[in-house]
Amino acid sequence: MSATESWVKEFRYAIKSKIGSGWQVSNDRGNMRLLVGNKKEGFQSINLPFAWQKDQWTEAYKFIEFGAGAYLESDKKLPLKTAFKLTKQSSTEITLDWDKALVNYRRANKYAIGEATWKKKHLPVLEGVMEYMNRTKHKPENAKTLYKKVLNEYKHGKDKQLVGWKWGSQMRRHMRISLNKFLNYCVREEDFPSYWLPPELSLEERLSNNEVKRNKRIGYPLTDFQINRLVEAFPDNEQAQKWKFAVQLCAVFGLRPEELNHLVLRNSKTELWCIYQKQNSRVRERQLFGLKVLDLDGTVLDWSEGLIGRLAAGEKLPEIPKGRGGQNLGQYLRRRGVSDCWEVLCSEAQSEGLELTPYSFRHRYAYVSHTRPQDDGTMRSLTQIAEAMGHDPDTNLKSYARFQNRNLAKVFDRVG
Repeated sequence: MSATESWVKEFRYAIKSKIGSGWQVSNDRGNMRLLVGNKKEGFQSINLPFAWQKDQWTEAYKFIEFGAGAYLESDKKLPLKTAFKLTKQSSTEITLDWDKALVNYRRANKYAIGEATWKKKHLPVLEGVMEYMNRTKHKPENAKTLYKKVLNEYKHGKDKQLVGWKWGSQMRRHMRISLNKFLNYCVREEDFPSYWLPPELSLEERLSNNEVKRNKRIGYPLTDFQINRLVEAFPDNEQAQKWKFAVQLCAVFGLRPEELNHLVLRNSKTELWCIYQKQNSRVRERQLFGLKVLDLDGTVLDWSEGLIGRLAAGEKLPEIPKGRGGQNLGQYLRRRGVSDCWEVLCSEAQSEGLELTPYSFRHRYAYVSHTRPQDDGTMRSLTQIAEAMGHDPDTNLKSYARFQNRNLAKVFDRVG
């Protein structure tokens, strides 16, 4: 940050006017550094447990005021580092109860964070926090050092064979977000000092986040013909038929695989609703509206009709553990009787530079919503498509704007 920012000027003025002209603060690679002395007597400096951020300077000032008082009372005979170490121990460290904060944080987010999400995307990194902060020696002194330790060095996973989280990976991003939420809670609700607020992203972290965005998979929308080939490939046994039914529902109604666990019938079993709420989404439930799967000649395939009636009649879906919808569907398609057909479809997607996933049934629904006219010849609005898919229009634009531009050649003049 630039030294000309107003909070920096205010911070430095408070130190100079209240503590003394020999005391200075500066930005040392994102942390606060304190310098005291003069050219005649020489200088001493120490790193402070605060990030160089606007929201931390007022508490940092109090910390400096307390430590400077101890240093000056010793007639400058006490080493500066020792004076501020005693300040830290007496003012904050002894009172921090990380275990209690974690218990309270989980209780406060009991409904906002489901159990499966908690175990997969929150607990791994928070267990790292507990391991480091419950040590008797060499504890991280602020959020910045805690981040480095947990995200880069913490051993986790089965048999503790993984070290940290890989730079540029989606999982590292998830862990960082979870750690941010926990530390924000600790400062705002548990009265932890402000130097435990999440630090600003380093240049390296920002670059890795950009890499995640650049490398984000572009979902492949299965064609109706491809879906029908897959449906016909399912073997004739009870378990396979359950998964076949699941695939048909995902394709016709644009379901996320996880939503197979959250389907209900209403209005005398004539309407199909999804009551799944994705984290951070405003959509609590929605009625599902189908888009039938067509044959090559444009006729409707029989199996894409009557799906609601089949559910109403009691036809079963596979048992899927909550939070593992996409994973379990993907495993079945890769390992069971339909794997040969699935591998061929994967190759067809790769030939277009795209990747086939269990979400490709949902991508098909989005593609058809944007490109297939209604019976009266008009097209669906973005709001209508977003509501049917269970997300807001902005999300629709971010994920599926490319489908609106598939037929650009038809709306421009042909030249050559």
